[in-house]
Amino acid sequence: MPTPLGHALAGMAAGTAASGGRTILGPVKDLVFFAGFGVLADVDFLPGLILGDGTGWHRGVSHSIVAAVAAGLLAWLWFRRRPGGGWLALGALAAYASHILLDYLNVDTRPPFGIPLLWPFSQEYMLAHHAIFPDVKRHALTWAIVRHDLMTVAWETLLLGPPMLAALLWRKIKRRQSEGRN
Repeated sequence: MPTPLGHALAGMAAGTAASGGRTILGPVKDLVFFAGFGVLADVDFLPGLILGDGTGWHRGVSHSIVAAVAAGLLAWLWFRRRPGGGWLALGALAAYASHILLDYLNVDTRPPFGIPLLWPFSQEYMLAHHAIFPDVKRHALTWAIVRHDLMTVAWETLLLGPPMLAALLWRKIKRRQSEGRN
């Protein structure tokens, strides 16, 4: 599974793009909001951590398209009365969906392999045949594992940093254009 950094970068890029590059909550608050929705699917780690089985609950229904739609709907219900709330909710949906896409495109080394992408319509766990993202080691901290995970973070930053920066640049250009019209 990609790291929280990878999920946050993808969430910021997808959320900013889907919200039309609008600044709704504030320049930094929007990014934090989208980064949060980008990592939100991993909330299913919490029951395992509480019960002493770290990954036992991970990659459940929170990693499905239905969960992404539910997250977007909850964001819309919360922000619907705010100017730009619909765009913010669409960004939340895209940020959450980016998490599912990244997990679908990764190397998975623990069963069940993949994610329940189409739950509740299918109980099948799905995984791309050609992974883009390497796995993350969550074992004892040896130099080999630390090095592997640092390389994973570097790879995610290399792949996901440019789309995030492009989304920020696009938002900045849109803001300047709208300021020029006023």
